[in-house]
Formats: sequence, C-alpha cells, structure tokens
Amino acid sequence: MNMQKKTPHDTVRAFIAIELSEDARQGLAMLQDRLRGILPPDTVRWAAATNIHLTLHFLGDLRRNHLETVERILLDAAGRSSPFSLTLAGLGCFPNPRRPRIVWVGISGETEALRLLQKRLGKDLKKNIGFHPEPRPFSPHLTIGRVKKALRTQPSVRLGSLLEQQFDTVGDLAVLKVDKILLIQSDLRPDGPVYTSLAQAELG
Repeated sequence: MNMQKKTPHDTVRAFIAIELSEDARQGLAMLQDRLRGILPPDTVRWAAATNIHLTLHFLGDLRRNHLETVERILLDAAGRSSPFSLTLAGLGCFPNPRRPRIVWVGISGETEALRLLQKRLGKDLKKNIGFHPEPRPFSPHLTIGRVKKALRTQPSVRLGSLLEQQFDTVGDLAVLKVDKILLIQSDLRPDGPVYTSLAQAELG
C-alpha cells in the first residue's frame, strides 16, 4: 500500500486562542519586570507580553486542507457563545515550587463560560478532523515564563521559594473582555515565535 508522506508545506503549526487586550499585556509586562528584580538572574526565559495568548486548544501540525473546517468550527462555537469577562489574577508555577518549570498567571471571573467554549471546540474538532484534546482537565492560565532547561535537572529550591513568596502578593492585573476567538499560526524562529492570525470568530 502506498503511503503519501506529509511535507512541511502540507501543514501549519496552529492553535486556537483568545487574544489579550493592551491593558492585559501591560499588566503582565509589569509583573514580569517586578519578578526579574526578585528572582536570580538568567534563570527564567520570559515570554514577550505581545506574544502571550490564552490558549484554548493547541492543534500542533494542522493539515492545510482542514483549515476551512476549523474556521467553520470556530464560527459555530463562537456563534453559540455570548461575550464574557475574565480577570487576570494570581501567580503560580508548574509542576510545583520545588521543581518550577512554568511560571503562570491565573484566570478568574466568568470561567464557566470559558470552559464551556473550550469544551465545545474540543468536541467539534474531534468529530470533524479527528483532533484529540488534552485528556487533562482544562486549567486556564497564561504562561509568562519558562525556567531554563539547565535548571530543570535538579530541584531549584531557591528559585521556587522566591516565587512562592510572591504567590499571595499578586492581585488583579487586568480585566479581559472576551468577544472573539482566533485560529493562529505559529512559526518557530531562532529569535522567537511569530504569530499570524488565520481566522477569527466573533462571540454571539
């Protein structure tokens, strides 16, 4: 049986996300600057605030012939969802403060509407293009930094302790009005990812 091999041109690296407002990005950037002054230097690779999104589903290498189908799924899911508000608040790290890898900001507010939208998208993507959503429960958050790989092989006790001391000091950073979702292409480059919006759908 002949198997046609996929080429890089047959797919795009893509994800579905909610774009942040300028106020939200400024709030994240200010928090990152604050943490830079507290944490040991050269331990965390901070994400550019302009590149941070609230990811609903990471699709990976999406076939180009599925793009139109995914756009229809976005339009349908968005059309059945009303706009809602989220609050960027709180600080944490995955998997835990003893071995921090991901530094994140939490999401509160109308999270039930967010979870319903994410679940609806996952169900439709699985049905129409065979996409398998993450089996873990959806945990909305914004990744603002990643601990450098050289520090991941042993417990980063000092780094984790300093981060943990800040957990209760980070209150509300910004309110985000969610009124659309986007399909975004991610091109990985040596100087950082470049994001291109492929489609968007207005809620309601």
